Amino acid sequence: MESKISERAIDDVRPLKVIYIGAGVSGILACIQFPKHVPGLELVVYEKNEEVGGTWFENRYPGCACDIPAHAYQLSFESSTDWSSFYAEAPEILRYWQRVADKYNVRRFMKFRHQCTEARWDEETAKWHVTLLDLASGQVVRDVGDVLMTGVGALNRWEWPEIPGLHDFQGKLMHSADWDAAFDPEGKSVAVIGAGSSGIQIVPALLPSVASMDHYVRGRTWISPSLASEFVKARNNGVDGNFSYTDEERAAWKHDRESYISYRKSIETEFQGLCMAFYREFPQQVAMRELFAEEMRRRLQGRPDLVAEMIPDFAPLCKRLTPGPGYLESLVSPKVNVVRSKITAVNATGIITDDGVHRPVDAIVCATGFRSFQGSFPVYGRGGRSMQEHLGSRPRTYLSICTDGFPNFFQTLGPNSGLGAGNLVMAIESATLYVARVLRKLATENVKTIEPRARHVDSFTRFCDEYHARTVYTDKCASWYKAGRTAAEKERGAVIGVWPGSGVHLIKAFQEVRWEDFEMETVDGNDFGWFGNGLSGADRTSDPEGLSWYLNDTNFLHENQS
Repeated sequence: MESKISERAIDDVRPLKVIYIGAGVSGILACIQFPKHVPGLELVVYEKNEEVGGTWFENRYPGCACDIPAHAYQLSFESSTDWSSFYAEAPEILRYWQRVADKYNVRRFMKFRHQCTEARWDEETAKWHVTLLDLASGQVVRDVGDVLMTGVGALNRWEWPEIPGLHDFQGKLMHSADWDAAFDPEGKSVAVIGAGSSGIQIVPALLPSVASMDHYVRGRTWISPSLASEFVKARNNGVDGNFSYTDEERAAWKHDRESYISYRKSIETEFQGLCMAFYREFPQQVAMRELFAEEMRRRLQGRPDLVAEMIPDFAPLCKRLTPGPGYLESLVSPKVNVVRSKITAVNATGIITDDGVHRPVDAIVCATGFRSFQGSFPVYGRGGRSMQEHLGSRPRTYLSICTDGFPNFFQTLGPNSGLGAGNLVMAIESATLYVARVLRKLATENVKTIEPRARHVDSFTRFCDEYHARTVYTDKCASWYKAGRTAAEKERGAVIGVWPGSGVHLIKAFQEVRWEDFEMETVDGNDFGWFGNGLSGADRTSDPEGLSWYLNDTNFLHENQS
């Protein structure tokens, strides 16, 4: 008969090593939360850049800012009152995350200038073997860990648009995600290709400096009114335009935390409360569409031709909501030429469109986006199967965080993790704490491997598709929310970028781990091994504190008084 006794104390902790890829917001949070929840954890974070910050370190284009209110783009437990504006710019956001990194000393876990090139699961040892390139030395580095997690995000791999002759251009050619800080736009003619969130920020930022601008806009995008709080609007006498906070306002919040918390909660409430506008023909969606159309017409006064061409025929929220302060106002400037014709080629001096027009420029800015949810390096799971092959054109995950066939593998901001409206940082916090609970089980309960059951992966995927069929995300619009490479594919592809529910729904879904949804293997083959050998660690060492720890809770003493 097989023994049910595992020779370990019930509270013994086995050595556990986590290899984490990426030192952006998710990586910083992992370094704060994982060691706190998992005793004795060995954690190493590899980052290709030379500093923390992820997208806020990499993106430096003019006008780069968060289109989520600054007070809703910070940690729940590190709430800053020092934001200079309702919408913070990238350098200020980066400084916030660097301050957090300093306070919690997270860099001690991090190795910078190391780019992951491959990760492979080894069945025999139940370990992840990770290959990296040391960008400083050019040397190949290999590491082995029990758990692999990535925090590189969905919008990490930027790419050039597929335009014939693009790299024949002899002027300055840049991508928004690879900006050359030495570029001086003063007095130059500039083309900006793309009207996604980056293009919408770049256009008004460059406009004061350039001599002229050709803005190439193929699709349509709802430009929403800002989500500025009632506080800001009241301060501006109802005018939704000046988003800067005064020194007096920031000082008042710093000295009156209750007032500040109330202000932050009002922003959260407004932002999270947009969720009912997801649904087709709901009153909130109808009202939003009317409001946005009216606002766009107002801001495009004097250019009725642009009104007809820019206001979408699909519902708001089908694409990512973009406030775009100053963008529509820029389009009516005499310096801006909005080009709706399709680009067919680029030559040494400029851009050619399908109407045969050649428009010479000094510089071309490609604000054309990223390859979403494609991964930044190959990952191979059980049987050598690649993650890209496993996920296919419609990624299958469990709660966006893991998938079958890839034991001890997790990711933040994976497929179906984004929020059409809601607090993304709270989503990252929730996912991080969820994985921390899993890591604790691996370290303390005799569990060697864990992966979601295939049927629950399929159930979550089917739920996503059925849920999104009810929403405006499946309207006919080309969006990075959808699977596909071409614009036509992204009009009809499955919705893979957005969580199937509200922001609050996501937070609640991640509060507890449903262990019954997972397959688990034990360290020693004993399913009852978590119970140990009948002893605790304190029994073996006769540690006085360990033998009476249950009296440390004052409520215990109070509740048991006779």
